[in-house]
Amino acid sequence: GGGGDEPEQMSIVLPCLNETRWVVKTVGRFCERTPAHLLREIIVVDDGSNPPLAETHLNAEVQKRYNTKVLRHESTIGLIGAKKTGGDAATGDISVFFDCHVAPVPGWHKAFIRLIGENYRRLVVPQITALDIDTWMQQGSGGGMAKCYLTWDADFKWFDSDDMYVAVISGGLLGMSRRWWFETGGYDEKMLGWGGENLDQSLRMWLCGGEIVAASDSYVAHMWRTGDRRTFARYWHVGDSGKNRARAVYAWYGDFAEKLLHYPSFSYRVSWGSEPWYGNLSNILAVKERLNCRPFEWFLRRFKGLYEDAGMIPQQIFMLREEQSKKCLRYDGWAGTAGSGSGTASLSSCDKDEDHRMYWHLGNKQRRTGRCCTGLRAWNTDQCLQGIDGKSFQTAVCDVSGGNPMQEWSLHAKSGALRSGDRCARADEGGRLKVEPCSQLRAAGSRWTKVSAWVPLETQLYNQARRDRPDVFASAEQQLKAVAKTKLGGGSICDTIDGGCFRLYRHGNWDMCLDESGVFAGDIDTCSLFYFYEKTLRIAQVERYCLDRSNDNSAETWTIFLCHGGENQQFQRHADVFCNSAAECLSFN
Repeated sequence: GGGGDEPEQMSIVLPCLNETRWVVKTVGRFCERTPAHLLREIIVVDDGSNPPLAETHLNAEVQKRYNTKVLRHESTIGLIGAKKTGGDAATGDISVFFDCHVAPVPGWHKAFIRLIGENYRRLVVPQITALDIDTWMQQGSGGGMAKCYLTWDADFKWFDSDDMYVAVISGGLLGMSRRWWFETGGYDEKMLGWGGENLDQSLRMWLCGGEIVAASDSYVAHMWRTGDRRTFARYWHVGDSGKNRARAVYAWYGDFAEKLLHYPSFSYRVSWGSEPWYGNLSNILAVKERLNCRPFEWFLRRFKGLYEDAGMIPQQIFMLREEQSKKCLRYDGWAGTAGSGSGTASLSSCDKDEDHRMYWHLGNKQRRTGRCCTGLRAWNTDQCLQGIDGKSFQTAVCDVSGGNPMQEWSLHAKSGALRSGDRCARADEGGRLKVEPCSQLRAAGSRWTKVSAWVPLETQLYNQARRDRPDVFASAEQQLKAVAKTKLGGGSICDTIDGGCFRLYRHGNWDMCLDESGVFAGDIDTCSLFYFYEKTLRIAQVERYCLDRSNDNSAETWTIFLCHGGENQQFQRHADVFCNSAAECLSFN
């Protein structure tokens, strides 16, 4: 919904502080690379530069040449306030916000016009690439980043997916219709400086009837902060980004705000008097009421691929005990984002079951099936197990899309192996962690077990919301189904294949169905959909993978393998069952 007339003109908004020659290069590139009939204006918001930009680099002649107007704050109020000033003043059908040190690639504007023309409630982000500051051109070709997701502690991480939708924007490079800007209230005027506004704006979009999409064919090169002195930040710090982030999530999390107390950046803050430490939220709550916005659980379900399928709403958390040492694996850092991007985990006494750093859960989706999970994530952090170096596990920022094979660590319940491929973790006599071929460890008797498992707060809240507000989840499901139809050739295989899709059950036992790995599971939500094609049973979530047998001499050794049409993958359909050549049958419905 939300379609309308194709936008006719664009306003480009550039918040600037002391950017000097960079701002001239930036407005010059936009003027050169945007058709004149589409460019309504370039608005530079001078956020307290000293001396003023209009007196140094953006004089009247430059403004006229580049169709630019300068709005000035006499004192610096920060990036958020500068963007709000520019957005409120813009007169084009579309307002596009960029930093003052970027260069668009020719043709950048086309996707903004097209995508916002299809739905005026869309926020569009370009592919963000690297800028060569000597030529003021994009370095290399293609590539780029556009998509982020929201972590429980109100931070954001990059990720990738196979559709155009973006859960959370990274910051300041975006475009939206002027109409939608005013309907959603622009930015929170009580946020100072920068940081946190991207979370607030993202949740406003999704929860209040809009959406965020990545323009795969629009590139804007950005000057990243490198060791080169010329790239040092010129925007001096005002405000409190922690307070801004808190304003965003306390306004939109609803019941899930209780989860924030698991993180020191929230639990240690103190309120004075009658007002909370992050200030009065009435301005954001008024938008929420006026637009009849959805509750936060709608967002979690809409991005099920991140929160459920990549393990961020884990079915359980648990401790990992190494049986020879009788010690448990403990993450050595703090709750929340690891400042360095990496960390360690080592063995510690198992009697600290009140210590949240002792707990782990499944994380990172299976790339082949799109379901949970291929790795192990430290609870309430952004870190996943990655390798063993010396005496500890090394951890790194989780690749939730499942694209990092180094993070494929799992605990095998039967063998007790904590393994990644053919490498297994064990402890030596001194309690130091080692990695060895799994065949050697079996002989040594090394085992790990899962202990003290329980359902964490975020999952309890989510399950409660599912029970209390099924209509909210049904609404999110409708969007997910619409997205599925845009993938794999424009239609869901389940909608087009003769006979449709179904689940496969152990013959005679409707409580056990096959999951995406070919293992029988008792939870119907984890079971996969299959379809029957050319005598093979194919998994619906991913192309060209079939139900197979991993051991010809052992019954029910089901697995999922690349389709090849061999005897192990051949099935016959009889009434309500599928049977293979070994007369092993599976029920379906």
